[in-house]
Amino acid sequence: MLKKQTQKNPKKLVRTLKSLFITFILIVSFFSPMATKAESGDNLKVSFIDVGQGDGALLESNGKYMLIDGGPVAAGPTLNAYLRARGVKKLEYVLATHQHEDHIGGLINVLKNFEVENLIMTNTTFPHQSYYDFNNVILNKKVNIVRPVMGKSFQFGSTTITYVAPNNTNYASYNDNSIVVRVVNGENSFLFTGDAESVSEKEMIAKGHNLKSDVLKVGHHSALTSTTQAFLDAVDPSISVISCGRDNRAEFPRITTLKKLEKTNIYRTDISGTITMVSDGKEITVDQEPYSYAGSNIDILTGNTTISNIVESKNLTKLQAETAQGSLALNGIYGDEDYDMIFGGKLKIDFLADYGVSSLKRIEYAFAPSDKINNISNVNWNVLTGNSLILTEDFEGSIYVKYINKLGNTVIRKTQGFTLDATSPTNCSVVSNQSNLNIVDINAKNSYANKASTPITLQFSADFGISGKGNVEYMLVERGKGFSKNWPWTAGNSVTISNDFIGRVYVRYTDGAGNETIKKTTGFSYVSKEPINTKIVSKNEEIKFVKWGEKNSKDIIIKSEITLKFTADFGASGKEAIEYVLENNGKKTKWTKGDSVTIKKGFSGRIYVKFTDKNGNSITRNSNSFKVK
Repeated sequence: MLKKQTQKNPKKLVRTLKSLFITFILIVSFFSPMATKAESGDNLKVSFIDVGQGDGALLESNGKYMLIDGGPVAAGPTLNAYLRARGVKKLEYVLATHQHEDHIGGLINVLKNFEVENLIMTNTTFPHQSYYDFNNVILNKKVNIVRPVMGKSFQFGSTTITYVAPNNTNYASYNDNSIVVRVVNGENSFLFTGDAESVSEKEMIAKGHNLKSDVLKVGHHSALTSTTQAFLDAVDPSISVISCGRDNRAEFPRITTLKKLEKTNIYRTDISGTITMVSDGKEITVDQEPYSYAGSNIDILTGNTTISNIVESKNLTKLQAETAQGSLALNGIYGDEDYDMIFGGKLKIDFLADYGVSSLKRIEYAFAPSDKINNISNVNWNVLTGNSLILTEDFEGSIYVKYINKLGNTVIRKTQGFTLDATSPTNCSVVSNQSNLNIVDINAKNSYANKASTPITLQFSADFGISGKGNVEYMLVERGKGFSKNWPWTAGNSVTISNDFIGRVYVRYTDGAGNETIKKTTGFSYVSKEPINTKIVSKNEEIKFVKWGEKNSKDIIIKSEITLKFTADFGASGKEAIEYVLENNGKKTKWTKGDSVTIKKGFSGRIYVKFTDKNGNSITRNSNSFKVK
């Protein structure tokens, strides 16, 4: 039939298809506004309004406003004044979770006085006067009604809002008809539960809806019929909000529910009034102090809360103390300590934590030295700039650390005991049988005038500080040679020099923390017998002392007269004489005293030189052969 109609009147079919398409779009819009992705970094402000015994929350994002419930009829004028004070002129969405008077009563006044683009509500009924008045205003104002579709999402400002309940109809308890929405702004999330009770909670879990949220608006004002443990585990909030009136007849909040929420920061409108939270997509801030901080103990009989500063929470966990040498354990504040962990030099400690949806407000620290009895009340607390502590002085003990996030959560820990030796060994010295031999800086000028007549004994010592002695090493460096700390060292705090030596001794003192100080002795010489280091100094370096009678491998020819100077190290007794003999063309001269000689042209031979000290020790050397032409 349709085929024939299409053949006879194709234009009419096109109009029909267009009409069907438009109708489809309107139906989709009616049931769920278009969903788009929320961007991290945009602000969402959520105000849990003090409407007395009831629920009411204003959401503001990117200049748009949404109201979830409005409290009882009596809250209408207050709600109206609050919205005007916030600069609200139009509400893009109003969501009525269900038709109980303590949720829709105040909305009657709102609908009368503000432009409302969309009203989200179920088609369930709960006949009572406020219900009739509510629906009459809807008809009179011709407000656009949006029916929720479970699992569907829509965009509000920077947020994405998803329907997760109700997932059924004909509930035994009307509260289970409550619309439950999850509001996501960047990495932050809020769950608004209306008065949903255990049946609806179980269904949300069974349907596989993503319930994980940072902030939970606690269901049904904390009634025992809501907030089952399974549901609470699925939501896993770090912040919970109970909306209820002061001294209400239902005696909300229920202590049993408060006890379940101990791991969260609990806020109550009956105590704090209106509570405003701001999300930037990563962090959530709150303008009120919580009734109970996460980790506190709530008395099951009275509901009174006792703050604990030792329990971690989701917004203050994974506490760490890190150094370049490794981690410092963070222990309980009463733990016994040893101080076996040793650090050397300047010590930087980075105190780290996972702040969840919050961030660091400040870190405080206090020293607990090992020689005192310490507790968190008798130590001096200091505020740390940033999260790094730099220690530059010797210390033995522990450090108390107080982490505080911007939500006010506080956890105190104590580092494991440790010893910091911040300084290198001092008062370095040497004791020697040779007088006037001292320890000096390694950059001091070298001098070797101090001459020993007997073997030299050196004993090294220093003040090794709080960490105690590590080790002492030394290195003998001869005159004329440089020094590098990377050259081999010999372990030992003493040395006896019994062989001929002219030079200085470098000493490395290392304490138990690894700090090191390097010094050197003043220069000295020890010549055990005959003079040493005999040399011929001239402008021609080929002329030199050689082994006795050694022949040249090649002729050494000097083309002009040359002056030769003879030097040696004579030891402690000093020089008695230097004598020489010239062997020229096979003939030798007599011994002549003098430490230099000028060789004229025509010379062909070698020179013999005798070095004698004042103790009568002598050594005779001969040069290689050379000619002067």
